[in-house]
Amino acid sequence: MFAKIPAASVLADTQKDYPYRDSHVRPVHRDGITADDLIAAFLATPPRWVDTLMSLRDTLAGRLGLKTSTPRDTFPKMPFHVGQQLGIFRVLHLLSAEAVLGENDRHLDFQISLLADNGKLTVSTLVRPHNIFGILYLVCVLPFHYVIASAMIRRMESLLNEK
Repeated sequence: MFAKIPAASVLADTQKDYPYRDSHVRPVHRDGITADDLIAAFLATPPRWVDTLMSLRDTLAGRLGLKTSTPRDTFPKMPFHVGQQLGIFRVLHLLSAEAVLGENDRHLDFQISLLADNGKLTVSTLVRPHNIFGILYLVCVLPFHYVIASAMIRRMESLLNEK
């Protein structure tokens, strides 16, 4: 997928450097959503089956010498800050209504933007493989990524709209 990242995102100017990018958009009816709100909603929304998939991913990734996640109950709480590790995600940018999570690894770099802007919640992903292993990893996870991203943004929408 090669969706265009919203111009309001800090990632908009770098999207051309990433061969894979996608964006999912849902309405939000609440004003004043902060970067901390977005991260908290993101961390609270994975379906249980995602934890099972992540455990499997960590087992395989660990054997290949790749970074693995930490248990969800060890994640730091609000307020979040740049550089914090949240499972496989590191906080890269915090703006008033956008948070960017991601990681750079030897096989690929990825960034996920969580953006609340003009009544819309947008979750965008950028991925840049570095080698054949990164390409193979991306091909393997893409079907899961799409399903997970779709489920999570729907759950984030519900959580952010109920507050």
